[in-house]
Amino acid sequence: MKFDQSAAETKSSQMREAAMKARRSVSTLSTGIINDVLEAFAQVTPPQEPELTIGLVTISSLYTSPQAQSRKPGNVLLNWRKLIDIVPDVSLAGLGAATLPVAPGWSIVLAGLYIWSKVSRSSTEVFSDIEAIVILAFWKNKNSDNKIPEAEEFTRANELRASYSLQPLTHGQYASAVDRLTTIDCLELEDGIIWLREWVRSNIASHRFTVAHIPDF
Repeated sequence: MKFDQSAAETKSSQMREAAMKARRSVSTLSTGIINDVLEAFAQVTPPQEPELTIGLVTISSLYTSPQAQSRKPGNVLLNWRKLIDIVPDVSLAGLGAATLPVAPGWSIVLAGLYIWSKVSRSSTEVFSDIEAIVILAFWKNKNSDNKIPEAEEFTRANELRASYSLQPLTHGQYASAVDRLTTIDCLELEDGIIWLREWVRSNIASHRFTVAHIPDF
């Protein structure tokens, strides 16, 4: 089987373009950081092309059904754990150059949100630091079961916002962010407990996708 590398490159370009939308909120989000986000967050497996075969066409073969060959779709796999692992390194990357502004850590997560939306819903939503920090606060404070009570997450999110010199969230803003992230299948909320869907897998050749929680991926 041969791999359709062009299809994989096209999907990667679409995700990169989606991540670029994060610049609406973060002007210091450079192309280099966007590429780092994509490399850490997304794994792309190209589709497999069927093997080329040569057959003899005869009169009898014209009256029989041809044998079909399948084209196995490629996959896009996004993983929050791997993305958030690069936040400290990427957010500090510009400290050595006095003329270059440093992108805040939450902006990496923001770019990931744009990619997630593009893959899972085939659309690009408009996100802000609010949704990004809700996710980042979750990762910094989740328990051993990878969960956190909603009330505690609200407190931790505001503590994280303070560390970035951002205004605290109201309960209404926080609830709206959680509802929105739930709508795009990023968060799940049940009985006052929040957990983050750690990865999304999507077929390159279709709009089908699955989301799941895997503690030790």
